[in-house]
Amino acid sequence: MPTKPGQVSRRAALQFAGGAMAAGAFGFPGPAAATSLSSQRLEIVGNQLRVGGTSVRLRGVAVGDPLYVRYGRPIDDFRVIADEWKANCVRISLHPGNWKHEPENCLTGLTRDITAARARGLWVILDWHSIGFPGATFEHPLPEWGMLMDSYESPPELAIDFWSAMAKRFGNDPGIIFELWNEPFIDSMTNVSHGQDWPRLKELYLQLIAAIRPHSDAILLASGARFAHDLHGVRNNLIDDPRTAYAWHCYPNEDRNKPDRWHVSLDGLPKVKPVVVTEWGFCTECEGGLKGTAGNFASPFVKQVLDHYGLHDTAWCYSPGAAPQMLQQDGTPTVFGAFVKARLMAAGSN
Repeated sequence: MPTKPGQVSRRAALQFAGGAMAAGAFGFPGPAAATSLSSQRLEIVGNQLRVGGTSVRLRGVAVGDPLYVRYGRPIDDFRVIADEWKANCVRISLHPGNWKHEPENCLTGLTRDITAARARGLWVILDWHSIGFPGATFEHPLPEWGMLMDSYESPPELAIDFWSAMAKRFGNDPGIIFELWNEPFIDSMTNVSHGQDWPRLKELYLQLIAAIRPHSDAILLASGARFAHDLHGVRNNLIDDPRTAYAWHCYPNEDRNKPDRWHVSLDGLPKVKPVVVTEWGFCTECEGGLKGTAGNFASPFVKQVLDHYGLHDTAWCYSPGAAPQMLQQDGTPTVFGAFVKARLMAAGSN
């Protein structure tokens, strides 16, 4: 979800601390550092993700991007996420506008965070954090958000440039998954999952996949329209790439009060392909689409969707910098954060 007014006091500076350091200086953790299953090749087998003969379920948190949402956050976050919250996966984002204006700085920030996460044995989902669709429309940040006005805007050639670079830089690490496009939408007023926009999205994804595959066979995630909530019809029109799975986002206002909420948007896809819910969450104090509680959203969502289908997930957002936040400014969990932490710890202890 876009950063909400008041959630970030200001975009303190685009220049990433330590940005002058060469990206290659970080290196990548070898098997001795990433000792978990995440150091081995991840496979798609039917609707499961597997390492060898072991079925794995990704559970974790989305941390945002290193230049804006995570600005000023400590690298120790990844130790806390892995060791204290017991997650096995993190989602790290990058805004198109930042890549357009300062790619070297972006690469430095991404390398730092990805390296820290992989050193803790976490799977990493790398997300191109565009909101919109080429030739249609894009999210326009409000000035008080402190973001670049073209933060979410991504013409195909910019996305192709990004994914080609990411495939060359990170594409040989078996623990890194590429999420091709954050939240596509063609008509922002659409509030029904009908799948009509999927053919256009699929054409875009095929261009991005073509840029990645010469350099990497990483697992890829493709999302549907309606801000990544509409996967209707995808089951019968899959992307012809054996290492592509699907991403889905869900917040409290999606189909609120409808008896078939959530399920109609998934449209049976979890029966045939892995689905990763790369964003979900609630905010007790917010207004609008994020407003919800553990009782009226999170608990039924986990039971009826995540656990019912065995979906993978990264809750948004492990930072005070974007709503719904899992952390308060002092670092203690919000109500939402406490819910996610308890769930991850329970899963991690099994």
